[in-house]
Amino acid sequence: MLKTIFALLLMIFTGNIFAQEAYDWRIYSNKKNLSAIHFDGVSIWAGSDGGAYRFTLQDSSFTEFTKAAGLNGSAVTAIIIDNQNKVWFGSKNGIIDVYEQETGTFKRIMAISNSGKPQKGINNFVLYGDTVVVSTDFGVSLINSKTLNFYDSFIKFGNIAANTKVNSVYRDSRFYVATQGGLAVQKVGTTNLNDPEAWDVYQSIPSVGTVSFQLVTADNGIYLAGTNKGLYSFNNGVFTLFSADLNNKTIKKFAKAGSNSYFLSDYSIPGGSRSSIDVFNGTTKIKSVTDLPTTVDLIPELNSFLYAASTEGLLKINDVGITGAIQPNAPSANIFSGITVDLNGNLYSASGRDVSGKGFYKYDGNSWTNYDVVSTPLLPTNAYYNASTTPDGSVYLGSYGRGLLRIKPDGSLIPYTTQNTPLVGISTDPSFLVVAAVKSDSKGNLWILNFDAGNRKTLNMLTTDSTWYGFENSFGIGLTNYSTLEIDQNDVKWFTTPLRNSLFYYSEKGTPANTADDISGQLNESNGMNGQKINALALDKRGDLWVGTDLGVQIITSLSTVLQNSSTAKPRVSTVFSLRQQRINSIVVDPVNRKWVGTDAGLFLVSSDGTSLIAFYDVTNSPLLANEITIMGSDPKEGKIFIGQTGGLISFKTQAPSPNTDYSNLYTYPSPFRPSNGSMMTIDGLIKESDIIILDIAGNKVKSFSSPGGRVANWDGRDDNGNVVSTGVYILVASDKEGNTVSKIKFSVVR
Repeated sequence: MLKTIFALLLMIFTGNIFAQEAYDWRIYSNKKNLSAIHFDGVSIWAGSDGGAYRFTLQDSSFTEFTKAAGLNGSAVTAIIIDNQNKVWFGSKNGIIDVYEQETGTFKRIMAISNSGKPQKGINNFVLYGDTVVVSTDFGVSLINSKTLNFYDSFIKFGNIAANTKVNSVYRDSRFYVATQGGLAVQKVGTTNLNDPEAWDVYQSIPSVGTVSFQLVTADNGIYLAGTNKGLYSFNNGVFTLFSADLNNKTIKKFAKAGSNSYFLSDYSIPGGSRSSIDVFNGTTKIKSVTDLPTTVDLIPELNSFLYAASTEGLLKINDVGITGAIQPNAPSANIFSGITVDLNGNLYSASGRDVSGKGFYKYDGNSWTNYDVVSTPLLPTNAYYNASTTPDGSVYLGSYGRGLLRIKPDGSLIPYTTQNTPLVGISTDPSFLVVAAVKSDSKGNLWILNFDAGNRKTLNMLTTDSTWYGFENSFGIGLTNYSTLEIDQNDVKWFTTPLRNSLFYYSEKGTPANTADDISGQLNESNGMNGQKINALALDKRGDLWVGTDLGVQIITSLSTVLQNSSTAKPRVSTVFSLRQQRINSIVVDPVNRKWVGTDAGLFLVSSDGTSLIAFYDVTNSPLLANEITIMGSDPKEGKIFIGQTGGLISFKTQAPSPNTDYSNLYTYPSPFRPSNGSMMTIDGLIKESDIIILDIAGNKVKSFSSPGGRVANWDGRDDNGNVVSTGVYILVASDKEGNTVSKIKFSVVR
């Protein structure tokens, strides 16, 4: 309740600034898992759990429809085109989107979605004149296609339980309704369809027993009922088996082409089910296509082909069988468990752990490439579930069970497994290597977090000269299940465990071969932490560590104090007030050090220091597919944020300050700079991707670093060794990456 109230307050007080902070929203989704199709004479319209698309037969082109483009019901389950050439999209959440093809605009019908029913999905549309008959999870609704107003809705059919799912409707002079609980037929002469007594109900078939009715239609004057146990004709309550060839099949769809009738059905196989399409002339079966993936709809005899909507895309079928699957270029699944962007702007996403994993995807800004064990035999698994980019341009993907995959800048792949590294798998299976996280330190060494390592060496290091080091758990608490790694500016490793509400740290002090000087410890409630499960870590441009928990965000400052290994010198812990009571799942730091925070309630943007809430987004005011945000990533060069959700990947551009074209306005503040109490000096007026060197007045280098990418950078007043500099005059030198454009300014430090 508190989270709901908080979100409402955010909408009230911050709604006027949303558009200024996030724009150019886009959605990328796999549209292979189809739920509906419709043919308009020129194009096939297809609906999926990732939106919808139009496939034009003449040129094989695709036009995609997503929430970012105005389609609000992202999981499309029904499609029809009315007499005014408007396209109706029904969705799993009850939203009906009506697309005006002439204007390219959408109108939205929310009555069913807002009905309060626990299940409100749209299962089917049927058009009769200017009336759209809507089959829903709880009944039938009639809508005027011209005005978009409801005529009527009815939810109780005879003794069938109220709010029973309706699969399909047929209408001539009367209504025929196929429900999960029986077949309902409007009685002759009745007009009040809200009266349960206005319906004759058939819940069983003699010699067959109770059945679920999936389909009701008519063919050449014969009424047909498709059930979960075959197809039957019926007349005045008498049911007759249509064909033994369809016996015990679940009949789902009917289509007509010329004198032929097409029936789509499911049938059981060991371990699951498959679909088939049977073709009849009258009651005689003339051909069939079997062993199809789960199929939900069909369009027969289109340019000598049959098209079917399936879980494997839009199938193109001839007399022999499937000739191909048609689908827009897209990621191979709507699972995004880890997101990273390489130095060239290519997005990589992991797809999930365990059997849900589909390998990984790459998006170059124009097209998607999917990698799995079939397309890429070098891959040892499809279960990649986290992704990261290192400063050398490599992308690393951690897997659930088969180690680590490196994608080099040239695109070549290098698997790291138990076979070619010293890494050891989980305690119960040494060959099952789970890589929870990968990060690079300031020297270019690769650090690998090995989940539940059987040798207890959960933290592993691969040096730039290809030397491996493993570091055992030194906390004495029997933990090996670590995850969520960050490495700060002093090369201290920070990580968490799902088994304890603590933040752990470790430093080998730059001497991996000598463990005698190593420092390790943990921060918990005794140090000011909120004692909640830690879900996210992010190191910001100031060198502060942002910690996302089940109850908000905490900021850890003065991280270098842990290197003193003193009981009195501890990092400082503060709480971000605007994010209290929120379950934090992901944190992204943008080029100007603001924080984009993904929660169960939506997306928050807070100021660099966390004191100000800048913006808030959820499903009501943005193209987000759901309020829950589980994973995020960013492209700092382009100012893009990426969000992975069930149903697709979302991106938008941010309004972070753009870099200057020259250094003519370069300056620092405050002046003089007093590096105390965690204060930072701001460097403003930088060009894109500046290199910065701080010199003392004698010209000796004090500190060097690179800007975040935008106009602004920050310095904490410490030298390259982590020590606070002395009072004096210093010189700041800023240059581009090639050193062709250089500017110098003086500033003072007072301690």
